[in-house]
Amino acid sequence: MSRTAVALSGGVDSSVAAALLVEAGRDVFGITMDLGVATTGAGEGPVALARRVCDTLGIPHVVIDLADAFRAEVVEPFGDAYAAGLTPNPCVRCNERIKFGALADRVRELGATTLATGHYARLAHEGGRTWLERAADLTKDQSYFLYRIPPHVLPMLEFPLGDLTKTAVREMAAGRGLPTASARESQEVCFTRDHVALVASAHPEALEPGPIETLNCTVLGQHRGIARYTVGQRKGLGVGGPEGPFRVVRIDAARNALIVAPEREAVPTRLTLADAIWETGAAPGAVLAQIRYRSKPLPAVAAPLPDGVDVEFRALAEPLAPGQSVVLYAGDRVVGGGIVPAA
Repeated sequence: MSRTAVALSGGVDSSVAAALLVEAGRDVFGITMDLGVATTGAGEGPVALARRVCDTLGIPHVVIDLADAFRAEVVEPFGDAYAAGLTPNPCVRCNERIKFGALADRVRELGATTLATGHYARLAHEGGRTWLERAADLTKDQSYFLYRIPPHVLPMLEFPLGDLTKTAVREMAAGRGLPTASARESQEVCFTRDHVALVASAHPEALEPGPIETLNCTVLGQHRGIARYTVGQRKGLGVGGPEGPFRVVRIDAARNALIVAPEREAVPTRLTLADAIWETGAAPGAVLAQIRYRSKPLPAVAAPLPDGVDVEFRALAEPLAPGQSVVLYAGDRVVGGGIVPAA
């Protein structure tokens, strides 16, 4: 019988994923990444909680130390990106490099042929390959964060919660007496509650005041450090004028300047995504583009290029922040995506 590793984070979702596989008669063991992330409050840390889940289910538990890799691949690049005026998504990078990179390699070494997680997403096996698709519960769908999973890793994955709702998962956990049944939702950024302080620790210059300028270089005021702002931001700028409210349209890290424009000004609707992916077998053409995790998908046309993926939006209401991910779908299927380039 093949072995299945279940990545246990100490949360309710991964716990129920493990329980479902155990009940299906699978040869399962739990594996938890020690990322060197300090816990807050009086509650148990993720490793201790994951161990209790494994004890409850009667399966082995393995802990692997990925703290150095996590710091080098996720935490430090996050700070560097903010200091450069970008708006990175560390969860996307962690999934690509750590959870479905270093962790996947480790479970193979431990003899597992399958890696299961508690993510809300689905997999489709078609045309001799495995495709990533949205979860049935669109309010919890996490495919946006998973779009950069290496193609060679997808066939070994399982997402047992892909067809379930969060409410159903909570009920399953409680009914099975899992110690994580009432666990709170995890933070989107697990390694810091204060990204400004984290950025400043390595890049104090990112908190230096500087000018807030219009596109024609008229100075309207002073900002409080570029690490405190993102492209598209409207609140907290402290500037205005007869043109109406302003929003950030560019962050010029080299000059320590915040560039703003009136909200009503046209937003560019075409760009070439950097560090892009385009799934083999996907046809260029009409797609739905998701520009943020919680945003509504936008109609667009996309096509692969030698140096990226060209995306033309049919309607775009706000500027795209350099550094953020844009994920492209054909229906529910992920067909491509990439990073918004710096201006």
